[in-house]
Amino acid sequence: MSVFCEGHCERPFVQERRGSVVSGKNYERITTRILEDISSGKLRAGDRLPPEIDLAKDFGVSRPTVREALKVLQAMNVLRSSTGPTGGTFVRTIDGSGVAEYLKDSISLLLSVNELRLEQLYEAREAIEISATGMAAARRTGRDLDEMEKIIESDELKDSDTVISDISFHQAVARASKNEMFSLFMSSIHMTVRTLAEQYILPEARQVSQRQHRRIYQAILDQDEVLARSRMQEHLQFASEIYRKAIPKPVELTPIAVSEIASEVPRS
Repeated sequence: MSVFCEGHCERPFVQERRGSVVSGKNYERITTRILEDISSGKLRAGDRLPPEIDLAKDFGVSRPTVREALKVLQAMNVLRSSTGPTGGTFVRTIDGSGVAEYLKDSISLLLSVNELRLEQLYEAREAIEISATGMAAARRTGRDLDEMEKIIESDELKDSDTVISDISFHQAVARASKNEMFSLFMSSIHMTVRTLAEQYILPEARQVSQRQHRRIYQAILDQDEVLARSRMQEHLQFASEIYRKAIPKPVELTPIAVSEIASEVPRS
């Protein structure tokens, strides 16, 4: 049995790795090899990796290099770590939610360093979501309709205006398209939009947004693809205008920070 995983691997992990990491960034080569084993099925969800010291010996690298590779894979939601007697580093179940979270983090990072503009994010959102809505109208099931209706009814009971940043309805529409790629992309984009919404004071738009959700739902219910696409486009343009009018929330300063700022103000 392989020392790399328990009961699933068809061949030992270490035999193919001694001396294999010879050039380039070592942590990237380790990361790539582990991803290859997961893709091929040699590593499966729940498999435990050996301790860092053993991996370092097997790869012929230092423990910090192994640790760096594992951190990258954890950030990608490929591995998870736990402590205690039964702890260790394990292969996670690879699903859409984990991938969407990783994409969201990547998109948010690009936005924060100005490598991606908010306008580009909304252009991509329109291109994807309008198509997904048309497919949802053609492919929706009774369960999809029930889910969308429950979300709309729940949103209508909310007192605040946070519904504008609520992604639940849009995710339900993407799922109804029966295209997993649409669901994946829309989840990551909507999580990014929700994160952005938390940083701004948005104009009151709850009632308008709710009415538009109702209109989109009705078109999907009637299986009118053209109308569903048109109403989603109208809704996204409305949401885009809302964010253009948004005001950044003031930074909340701690008493210590306030004291430090006050100390720097020149005294007359």
